[in-house]
Amino acid sequence: MKKFLAILLTLAMVFAFAACGAKDEPATTEADTTVTESETAADTTAPEESTEPATDENGETVAPEETTEAEAAAMPEEKADIIALYNKAIEKACDAKAGYSKDRYTDSAVFDMSLALKAFKGLVEKFVGIGADNRYTETVAKGQWATDTQHQYLRKSTLTEADVTGATCKEDGDYYVITLNIKNGSSQGDEGHTSSVASLDKCGLCVGNEDKNYYDHKSGPVIYDAIEGTYKGAKITESYSNAVAVLKISKDTMEINSFTVNFNIKVGIDISIGSGTATGASHVTYKNFKY
Repeated sequence: MKKFLAILLTLAMVFAFAACGAKDEPATTEADTTVTESETAADTTAPEESTEPATDENGETVAPEETTEAEAAAMPEEKADIIALYNKAIEKACDAKAGYSKDRYTDSAVFDMSLALKAFKGLVEKFVGIGADNRYTETVAKGQWATDTQHQYLRKSTLTEADVTGATCKEDGDYYVITLNIKNGSSQGDEGHTSSVASLDKCGLCVGNEDKNYYDHKSGPVIYDAIEGTYKGAKITESYSNAVAVLKISKDTMEINSFTVNFNIKVGIDISIGSGTATGASHVTYKNFKY
């Protein structure tokens, strides 16, 4: 019996130690599990915070959009950039064959002519496009460029930095106002010899060869073309100065709101019956654009 009781006591102690071991293991497991879950949660949270801007289904993250809008709305400040925007806006109007209304006139006209030429003052004024009687207005419908191909309209601007002595761009509500001071120029026309150095003719104004009353600037060769039929052997000199082009365009679309060019012009005429000069200030305005 004593041996039997000793065996029972021994077994009881073994089971007691086994029970204690079983209780200690769950505690350790729970602690380990808690730490693991905490670490997992921390690991999961960090990547979500760092990648959140890129998880937008539409890709409309705030930072890129703000940068893009700032770049799109940026106002040009450098001379080259201002001229490039000016050229691009004029080109867009030409490509769209936009409709517009135009008004051109000269004032401050002064004629200094020989007695013989004074008798033909009105004719000379018409040739050179100077004088109150030579005011020109027209309305061009959108797309008219394609159907009335014999007429002349705006020209695409090809101005470079060398053509411009000053350039500014300012904001005016929803518009940019670009002001360019254009380099002075001159031209001449006579039998067998014509030349023209005119940055003004590159700014978008309606200009061309041969004589047309809708040309905004008449160079020496154009005036000579008008006179040679009447006065063979005529010699024409022409110069312009203080030319300023102002272009008002939409910030968003680059469509033109208004386009004005002002310049002083001087024409010298020498024909068989006498000679003289005519001077004036030319003002050209394009507005009411329709794209």
